Amino acid sequence: MREAMEDSLEIALSSYHTVRFTYEPRRTTVWKALAAYLQKWVDPQGPLLELGAGYGEFSNSITAGDKWALDMNPELVAYWHDGIKPLIQSALEPLPIETGSLATVFASNFFEHFTLEQGASILAEARRVLRPGGRLIVVQPNFRLEPRRYFDDYTHRTAYTDNGFQDFLAASGYRVIHAEPRFTPFSMKGGLPVSGALVRLYMSLPWRPFAGQFMVVAEKLTRSN
Repeated sequence: MREAMEDSLEIALSSYHTVRFTYEPRRTTVWKALAAYLQKWVDPQGPLLELGAGYGEFSNSITAGDKWALDMNPELVAYWHDGIKPLIQSALEPLPIETGSLATVFASNFFEHFTLEQGASILAEARRVLRPGGRLIVVQPNFRLEPRRYFDDYTHRTAYTDNGFQDFLAASGYRVIHAEPRFTPFSMKGGLPVSGALVRLYMSLPWRPFAGQFMVVAEKLTRSN
């Protein structure tokens, strides 16, 4: 019985990119603008890892040194630019990356898919591969802003708010250096037109309407901090 339940869960999860998170060309335009906004926190020469890379829009758009992209679905590699090193594995497995070698780890709409205990393990592994002062950049649905829609995604397991996630990072050996409780809208689904100019205008606003996601930038603490 337990094996049958696990098989059913595996089938449901493997269908995620055809049911819930299908390819949407408009996201490329959005992520080019978002990557330009986030670039100030990313070392343009330093190595970078994207967790849960999906269709690779962030890694394809950001300027960095060596790039790794992690996802469990090997079919998504076809969307990634040449030069991005694929890591097809679970984020719960040890990363085949040298300790203290990365400048940046990035994750978007990622940690909510794991339990709190699993999230703590992933944060610890990200901290291991980051160099001292290396940065973790996280974009997440904000339960405080979108409680009614947060669990519309059947793979969401843990609810995070901007304040709660910042505390989670502090408890996991990071120092938050920048946070935006209202970063982007909750979802890109819908028929509204998208342009880089509109996204850049939206990101320039002091208060962003319809925002449902937060963004946090944190640095790896060293023992002397």
